[in-house]
Amino acid sequence: MPRHRGEVSAEVTVARALTAEQETELKAALKGVTGKDVTINVAVDPAILGGLIVRLGSRQIDTSLRTKLSTLKLSLKEVG
Repeated sequence: MPRHRGEVSAEVTVARALTAEQETELKAALKGVTGKDVTINVAVDPAILGGLIVRLGSRQIDTSLRTKLSTLKLSLKEVG
């Protein structure tokens, strides 16, 4: 992850392309977490169904609908 002039880079996977406003909001949110300006590289993967996956250095934040449904499916198997 190259760091230049107080910047960090994040890999973001989304189900559909972000609007300019969503990209700006995401950069602001990530700046709040890192304290640095964040450059985002966006990849579109409809297979995640919704939400997003953010990889920032060694951290990964997965709020994709696919992951949430998988977690729910596992929980239901444990209960039943």
